[in-house]
Amino acid sequence: MTSKAGVSATQDAVEPSSDGGPAELELLGTREQLRWFGMLWVFAAAAHYSDSQPLGVLGVLAFGLPVLAYPTSALAFGVFVAGAGVTGALSLPDAANHTVVSLFVALGFGAAALHVWATRRARQGDEDFLVRWFRAARTPVGLVLLVVYLFTVFDKINTAFFDPATSCAGTLLGDLFTKNGLGFAIPPVMVQGAAIGTVLVEATILALLAVPRCRRWGLLLGIGFHLVLAPATFWDFSTTVFALYLLFVPTRVFAGLVGRSDRTRRIALVAFGIHLLMAIVAGLTGARSGPHAAVWHVLIVVAWYVSVLPLLVQLLRACFADRGPATGYRPRPVVLLLVPLLVFVNGLAPYLGLKTVASFSMFSNLHTEQGRTNHLVPGLASLQVIPYLRDTVTLTTVDLHTDSDDDVVVEPQWATETPPTTIPWLELRRTVADWRDGGVSNVHLEFQRGGVPHVVDNALTDPELGAPLPWWQHRLLAFRALTSADGPDICRW
Repeated sequence: MTSKAGVSATQDAVEPSSDGGPAELELLGTREQLRWFGMLWVFAAAAHYSDSQPLGVLGVLAFGLPVLAYPTSALAFGVFVAGAGVTGALSLPDAANHTVVSLFVALGFGAAALHVWATRRARQGDEDFLVRWFRAARTPVGLVLLVVYLFTVFDKINTAFFDPATSCAGTLLGDLFTKNGLGFAIPPVMVQGAAIGTVLVEATILALLAVPRCRRWGLLLGIGFHLVLAPATFWDFSTTVFALYLLFVPTRVFAGLVGRSDRTRRIALVAFGIHLLMAIVAGLTGARSGPHAAVWHVLIVVAWYVSVLPLLVQLLRACFADRGPATGYRPRPVVLLLVPLLVFVNGLAPYLGLKTVASFSMFSNLHTEQGRTNHLVPGLASLQVIPYLRDTVTLTTVDLHTDSDDDVVVEPQWATETPPTTIPWLELRRTVADWRDGGVSNVHLEFQRGGVPHVVDNALTDPELGAPLPWWQHRLLAFRALTSADGPDICRW
């Protein structure tokens, strides 16, 4: 692709040409970009289940297969956007980070589609819907990823993350080694080095991606970083990030890949199918917890690598070979910027006292409870204007009874810690509501609130604990434990 064509394609991304040439080039590139983006997004959604609930992938394939079968269809992609949005919303309030990101990506693409449809009569000419859709969505959805990186970096700047005895960097290193059969004692200096290195690398990725001229280097560093993290069962988050990286690549680069990436994509589809098949077999046979668990894990990881690595190498080669100008941000229509603004508010939630789960602070060791914070930036505690993290209870006994052994009882993250466990009062009320919905017939609780001991024979019928919550508190807000007998600063998801 020549520089002249690159310049024309970039200008056309802002103001479509009427002569047909640049417009055809952009249409060609947008379709190829959708082909890549749709495939990786489906991979990411399916990979969410391949580490612990492999049969759950069947639901994803129901609305993901049309994207793989018709990779340039705006309709098939629209169905997947809707499915990803619904799946993400239903997973709240204690969704994984990559699921929350996928939800906001779906909101960004959904809002862009509505805008394009609503303004279709105001447009001149016969420009393709897909081109207008992706043009409108690239900036707000790209900003979603930048905001996520912002908080994953900022949240880690705290005393507990840089302490080798408590840092989540040590926990993740341990998972990375033990799950792949390389378990050994990790020295504190390695943990501290990993903690500092993680913050520096993620901050550098953010800075490089944010500057249009430096994006190819941000892609290179980001791909390398997430390829290293993936074997610690983070292939779902890594694949989500890889999909979003594609939106930072100029359309002209994808236009140059048309016809050249067919074989690579076929290899990716076959390899990812093998990844899912092995995950299902390992899950159904119990091999994940057997004597050969590490072997199965490594095989599953290798299949995932084969499914994404050739694509990423080809993409990077094309990006570094491109000599066209950098493509900047397109802030119009301004209304679509509400999506990354909502992502920013979600990331700010722990500091506001609104919630601590599904707010991009996972694996950061961050504390913002009871009007205090362990963050190294002074004055952040003054942001806590919402009282949920100030009203806490310390649970010493939680005794559940169900009418049937077949009932599936919801177990929040804090319930896996050793009591006494301190959590926000609202989190206890929300969990009681979940237990009721899950078929629990009796919940005996013993706890202290405000220094006063309480014994509740059945929280389900207690006038305060069992009172219904507003839907938005029940479905959107969740909290981690403040502390437990396991320690105040342990790595919490």
